[in-house]
Amino acid sequence: MSTPASTATPAGRNLLRDRDFLLFAGGQGASAVGDALSKTALPLLVLALTGSGLHMGVIAMLSALPMMVLGVPAGAWADRFDRRRMMLWSDVGRTLLVGAVPLAAVLDVPVLPVLYAVAVPVGVLYAVFEAACLSCLPSLVGRERLGEANSLLSIGNALGYVAGPALAGVLVTWIGGAGTLGVDALTFAVSAATLTAVRSPLQSAREYAPTPMRQQILEGFRFIAGHRLLRAALLYWAAITFFTAPIILCATYFVREDLGWSPGVLGAVIAVYAVGAIAGAVLAPRLKGASVAGMCGGTVLGGVALLVLGSTDSLPLALGVVLVAGAGESVAAILYSTLRARLIPDELLGRVTTTAQVAALGLKPLSVLVAGIALEATSGSVTLAVIAIACIVISIAFAGRGRRLSVIPEPTRPASSLTPEEVPQ
Repeated sequence: MSTPASTATPAGRNLLRDRDFLLFAGGQGASAVGDALSKTALPLLVLALTGSGLHMGVIAMLSALPMMVLGVPAGAWADRFDRRRMMLWSDVGRTLLVGAVPLAAVLDVPVLPVLYAVAVPVGVLYAVFEAACLSCLPSLVGRERLGEANSLLSIGNALGYVAGPALAGVLVTWIGGAGTLGVDALTFAVSAATLTAVRSPLQSAREYAPTPMRQQILEGFRFIAGHRLLRAALLYWAAITFFTAPIILCATYFVREDLGWSPGVLGAVIAVYAVGAIAGAVLAPRLKGASVAGMCGGTVLGGVALLVLGSTDSLPLALGVVLVAGAGESVAAILYSTLRARLIPDELLGRVTTTAQVAALGLKPLSVLVAGIALEATSGSVTLAVIAIACIVISIAFAGRGRRLSVIPEPTRPASSLTPEEVPQ
């Protein structure tokens, strides 16, 4: 079944005047506010209920497991089915599931078992949503505008993290952690509403019959295996993500348990990090042609900042270094995601992108569990220091490898995805 031809934004048009991109970005911005609320309120809620870093790690692990199991199949679904519907129904499902937490609190049902019960289903819907969302941008804006679009979306995401943590600190005080998660549930509903209003197609036309699912998945793996730069960048980002996945969890423990600062201070720390991320998002599009160096430089900068953060009890210094960390890690993330999308043809975007996501996030369950054990056994300061040193070492090692990849092979379409007229005779 074919989809409408792409109506992506013309090369010379300002994305800030494009209705469909603004709707899409607005929905994702609202969702970013919700994510910031959740990532601030959920660890605080679990910590208040249990006083345990291990419980924080286990719940985070359960939420991350579905990406490891379903990420690659979800990518094949995104190349095979309607990406808009996948995102829409994922948002609707998460609205209901996350909304069950404040409902349990209102009905005086124990909240901790509900958090455990919804963790895996929410993770499943996240995997489905991400597969569709990460692969739809080239069709929505055009490949020549990917850098600009990624930068604008990152700014919107960072703005959500400026407002979200501060708002979470207020909401946790007023209505509790469970009530704050209810506000997060509403942001999924906002995201769903904006997706229904986007008129542009979110994938290119398909005039050929889809290949079997197993073959589609294998095509994605083959493309990665045959592309040196993409493969190296994927492995680098997977290693960085393994160590950085539990940062908010560790920062929460460090701020609350090691230093005894208030939830409001935690919100301020995360918000300042987001301000740094905005600065990085503004800078990243100006670093054209420096993807590998920019990625490595950004993660080294972030690692150094984390190292300082874990060794200080000065709030002004802590705010200063998280500002730097936000800028460095934002530059690295934007350059990585832009490079990855440019190297992958549209008909493989879902499979290859989610394979990359699985490689990056597949070990997150283990990562957050290990972080929870480390927090329980040592401290937030020690755990942050280990994360920081690992990021610096990995980045320096990859920088040397990246310099040797001077020839970037052009991506090619798999033979099974060609129309009959395009098959070589």
